[in-house]
Amino acid sequence: MYRPVGLLVCDFDETITQCDSTCEIAKLAYEKRSRQGKCPRSDKNKSIDVCPRPWSHYVKSYFRERKEHIKRWHETNSNKSLQDHYEFLKTLGEVEMISMERVEGDNCLSGICSSELFEHGRMLKKRDGAAEVLKRYLPKHRGGNDSRHLYILSTNWSRDMLFGSLKDYVGIEKERIVSNDLIFDEADTATGKLERNVLSAIDKLKIFKSLEIPKGTMSVYIGDSDTDLPCMLEADIGIIMGSNCALTETCEKFGIEVVDGLVGKINMKDFSSKKGCNKLFRVQEWKEILDSKLLGD
Repeated sequence: MYRPVGLLVCDFDETITQCDSTCEIAKLAYEKRSRQGKCPRSDKNKSIDVCPRPWSHYVKSYFRERKEHIKRWHETNSNKSLQDHYEFLKTLGEVEMISMERVEGDNCLSGICSSELFEHGRMLKKRDGAAEVLKRYLPKHRGGNDSRHLYILSTNWSRDMLFGSLKDYVGIEKERIVSNDLIFDEADTATGKLERNVLSAIDKLKIFKSLEIPKGTMSVYIGDSDTDLPCMLEADIGIIMGSNCALTETCEKFGIEVVDGLVGKINMKDFSSKKGCNKLFRVQEWKEILDSKLLGD
């Protein structure tokens, strides 16, 4: 019999949710300003409180700069080993920082309240079975069993939105959600500034390695992209959710074995001497995790 799972850590966007939800934060801010009659309006008086440009401008700028950064890095750096790839993943945090600074400078996300983000989070569409699997895993911890810990580890920009998405459906505590976040004033209104906590895959890895694995148990990490790869390889069991093409190519390049499915695919060797064992499991839906009984009955 293998060790029970004592530490379960999950990515959020496109792992638990159907789509990336960061843009939903901007949607809330833009729509609220529009309802209040603040935007759109012209900049005839050169006011410093002008309305930001359409959100599509910031999205396009981000992806253009990310593409250019990747091209430059590969032209001047080696990418022959997994460690080289980790160095590359670390530098992607620079692109995230530039994007955040641009959004802050143009005051894109100001004006929304944490309660509005929480309520909007409740409406985010999740992958089928995600909430059920996480809820079934969590109750034993809530009942006083300290051998089970669930964390959400995300590069999303709103902890309140993630909490709203999971609190009622899963029962997770807000303290167990680690992400970037909006900064609020005394009136609980977003200032437009962002708290930077998780900018890259390497930030995720540092946080994951700091989490406690209860004695006699093992760790599982579930993610969907390259940003989750270091954590998936660090965990006793790493699970890929879905078929991200870029992640698949990375695994193939660096000799990381990807086993499709969980049911009947795990043996005792997968739970021992994990360090240095480049093996991940891939599922297409959360039901496969439930059926495997990896997280318990």
